[in-house]
Amino acid sequence: MAKIEKDFIERENPTKRDFKAEPFIPRKPIPDLGHEKLDGERFYSREFMQKEWDSVWTKTWQVVHRESELEFDGSFITHSIGKESFLIVRGNDSKIRAFYNVCQHRGNQLCTLESGELDTFSCPFHGWKWNNDGTLNSVFAPELYKQFENGVPAEELGLSEVKIDTWGGWLWINMDPDCISLKDYLSDYGEHLESYNFENWALIDYQTFEWNGNWKHAVDAFNESYHFTALHPDMVQFGEGHDVPIEISGNHSRMINFNETVSEVVEDRETFTPLRSEMMGDRSVGKMQDIDEGYKGVAKDLHLYYINKRRAEEDTITYYRDMNDEQLVHQYHYFFFPSAVFTNKPEAGNVFRYRPHPTDPDKCYYDFFILINNIDNNELPPRRPHKIYKGNGPELYDEAFEGTFPPVFNNVLAQDGSNMETMQWGSKSDSFKGGILCEQEIRVRHFHQTIDKFIEKYNR
Repeated sequence: MAKIEKDFIERENPTKRDFKAEPFIPRKPIPDLGHEKLDGERFYSREFMQKEWDSVWTKTWQVVHRESELEFDGSFITHSIGKESFLIVRGNDSKIRAFYNVCQHRGNQLCTLESGELDTFSCPFHGWKWNNDGTLNSVFAPELYKQFENGVPAEELGLSEVKIDTWGGWLWINMDPDCISLKDYLSDYGEHLESYNFENWALIDYQTFEWNGNWKHAVDAFNESYHFTALHPDMVQFGEGHDVPIEISGNHSRMINFNETVSEVVEDRETFTPLRSEMMGDRSVGKMQDIDEGYKGVAKDLHLYYINKRRAEEDTITYYRDMNDEQLVHQYHYFFFPSAVFTNKPEAGNVFRYRPHPTDPDKCYYDFFILINNIDNNELPPRRPHKIYKGNGPELYDEAFEGTFPPVFNNVLAQDGSNMETMQWGSKSDSFKGGILCEQEIRVRHFHQTIDKFIEKYNR
């Protein structure tokens, strides 16, 4: 048992209540999923890319955006996954629907805007129009069509609809008309995260990065913290990412990254160095604050102090009541196959989304959402426009998240982005004999085995 977990269990007056999220401590054994090497070809093969599209992307639930983005009747957003574009719109009847963003006349992309408010969508090519409930509004010069001599077949020409549902204030879509419900898909992990009451959270930043690597390399990087010591040496100075509890449930998985402590790989775990003083303690988004004056202990034990402090505050900060002691301070990291990560603390969190490039297995899109718990419905500063950033380097992430993300974390993202390109290059080398995965990379193994399971099921 790691020292941090022993201290957690033995601390005074641990809370013993039933919570929606089952604690990680004491940790469960890591399951035996085999020891086979991970073939490099799956990261660059166009044939494998097509199998993934047919068997994974078109058969699973994908997180899209916050439901609050569709505030008014007529509000819409567009969203792309691989080769497909979707139009998600709140109709004039207030119902939210999702459609393929395709004109039914000649196949033109119907809407090229990222968001807005419209009663009708007009194809810029020939002027055919659709209502915001997906029904055909009008055909330009229908008398020119012999096919329409007996009237325009409006029902046949409506926009093609896709499944849509909401959970936690998020919109989700599924291209499979025979899919299971979103609630069943998220399963017990969806119930775990209900303790955060995401419906009350507010989006303060959303940016996209085009990375020069396959989307699976991005998933793999964020589904293990074994790499922190080598790639992100700053991270182990104010958290534990070396040997963390990991769990698997169905198609999904989760882990916990311990905050407000110092990793056991670091020799000096007690001193509040300048970096630790900057990054530890209560923080508002984008702004560092001093360590609580009531704390007189060492750096590695700060998390124990804040757990007790926040538990004592739950009568006034009511959202603490739904959270187990781990959630009060540590970072819960949930991965919903194949493309969504929810990683949260009580006051703020991030959602990562991974998307394949439409045509190139050597590229992908990494979407990054920053949210704060806004249960009091406070007025928020204006959001900067969403952009797609290409390239890499800390300055790019500094620009993307100015005022909403600590510079240390911007540098972490730059490190991950740079690593994507070298991982993609190495996967293609004739000298690469396959990835060797340790127990701390079990989520990586489970993720790839789940892809193979879907391909075996649907690619026949």
